Amino acid sequence: MDAARRQRLSLIGFCTLGLALYTYGVFSAPYIPSHIEGIALPLDFMVGIPVGFYLLVVRPRRLTPLTVIPVIWVGYWLSVFALGSADAGVLPYLFAALMPVEFAIAVRECLKVAQVYKSARKASADPMVWFKETMLYLVRKDAPASMAAAELSVWYYALLSWRKKPYVLPGESAFSYHNAGGYMNMMLGLALAFPVEIVGVHILISQWSVVVACVVTALSAYAVIWLIGDARARVMRPVAIGDGCVRLECDIQMEAVVLLSDIEKVCLFESDTGVLEKEDKINYGTFYQANIWIVAKRPIEVRTMLGKKCVRAFGLSLGDPHAFANEVMRQST
Repeated sequence: MDAARRQRLSLIGFCTLGLALYTYGVFSAPYIPSHIEGIALPLDFMVGIPVGFYLLVVRPRRLTPLTVIPVIWVGYWLSVFALGSADAGVLPYLFAALMPVEFAIAVRECLKVAQVYKSARKASADPMVWFKETMLYLVRKDAPASMAAAELSVWYYALLSWRKKPYVLPGESAFSYHNAGGYMNMMLGLALAFPVEIVGVHILISQWSVVVACVVTALSAYAVIWLIGDARARVMRPVAIGDGCVRLECDIQMEAVVLLSDIEKVCLFESDTGVLEKEDKINYGTFYQANIWIVAKRPIEVRTMLGKKCVRAFGLSLGDPHAFANEVMRQST
């Protein structure tokens, strides 16, 4: 049995055991003498189960101890529910004793997160790297770290990148793709339509429910931030050639580094890529209409919002695909 499967089984086992203990404690509370109940339940719910969670889940996966704090709070509220009062038994004393512990854990981990973020900023000028390294420290899994990094990057590009220059390393030749296939023109059209649509939908739904209207408006505003961040990331993260490699990027959605020596061919049409399986291709062209394809001699690791995968052919939409192909050929010879 491999380590990953053992970790999954231990997590399932702990969750099942924890749920069983919570359920038993809550339903058995009326049948336990009050002087025992007021001591045993809070200790089990707020100390025993969180300690088990730390030993069986957090430590084996090297997760941040911050994940223990929500388990403590779940135990606290279940204790209040089972005992009928926040002042029952040792509950208020245990709550007061654990608060400094939780605060110490939070401060310690926040300082570590800040240090990881600072180290990532020193090592790279790419904001995606900053957030990815920070999230990896917190969750230790590539897929959730990539998704969280993409979310944070959207907000960064939408709100904080307007006085920044595109991410291009010294000696690299950059090739833009932000307006390939009319993407920016579409974004401009949406930008003009969104305010009218959001206000109109809010007024319409508010006649039925003000709460639902506010929720829909908030989600619409969130979608606007995402579109702005995605469009801005396209400007800030161009495709670049230099130092013996090609940096392939598509806003926050995809990035890969292909050595020039690993490039088999560059073509303008997908039909020219040769006989390749569907899983060996990745198409990030505008509206899936790629105008340039880079075919590698071997599978290359590509990082997406959902994690990593290996492919041989990359499809993109560039502003000047012919210039890109000529530059690859020039630097390859």
